[in-house]
Amino acid sequence: MEPYTAPTGPLTWIETLARLPVATVVVAMVTCLLVRLAIVPFHNRAARFLNNLLDAIIYAGILVYLLIRPYIGQPFYIPSESMLPTLQVGDVVIVGKFNYRFHEPQRFDIVVFRAPDWALNPWQTPGKTDFVKRLIGLPGDVIEVRAGEGLYLNGKLLKEPYINGIPQYSMKIINGWVYEYDDFGNIRKGGENTMRQPVLDEEERLMVLRTPSQPIPSGKYLMLGDNRNNSSDSHHWGLLDANRVVGKALFVFWPPNRIGPANRTPLPQVE
Repeated sequence: MEPYTAPTGPLTWIETLARLPVATVVVAMVTCLLVRLAIVPFHNRAARFLNNLLDAIIYAGILVYLLIRPYIGQPFYIPSESMLPTLQVGDVVIVGKFNYRFHEPQRFDIVVFRAPDWALNPWQTPGKTDFVKRLIGLPGDVIEVRAGEGLYLNGKLLKEPYINGIPQYSMKIINGWVYEYDDFGNIRKGGENTMRQPVLDEEERLMVLRTPSQPIPSGKYLMLGDNRNNSSDSHHWGLLDANRVVGKALFVFWPPNRIGPANRTPLPQVE
């Protein structure tokens, strides 16, 4: 589990408003509408001001929570160091929800997705917690990580200018499971309902060491943090189901000195 830093100051309001349940928003708008109807008989200055204010709240609620947030974009707070140096703790990114309505996620996209339940910290809510990682592996890709060397994509060492350091773990994908291992004989696996579970069965251990990494199955993605050695990602909890994708991180809009695109370094060229 990676450390979590809660938002503070104005970020608390941004995060709270960004994640208001639709039911809460609907109740608030209905309440505003009822109050507006109740003041219709009054024609003084205060009533006119309140009427205009309630109209603005109702229209803003419809626009933001029933149109923009579900279909266009939403702010997302970065709570951990898993995407350093690309995204820093306290950054707020705009996540485009329309991008993947027209095409599939692309390799090297920074993606926000609904986290697998077994990957969560105890205080996080299953089914309602989002992670942000970089999409490294698409269906059909063969990916292997070698400690101290880096990540091999379809047999070629990938030059990754965005990472925070060369991985100090080795990794393979076999039969849809993600296996992490080291030079000391420790082997762990992640996958469906499994978070970095030690592999103790000798036959399975030998299979991991002798079997080449296999292609990523259809409908799955390999998601890794740029801070490779300090990220709870696919090498801990397994491949991500494609239907968990929420959207693409487009740009950072807070804090002011960090405003700019989410992807800030040249991306590798893959043949």
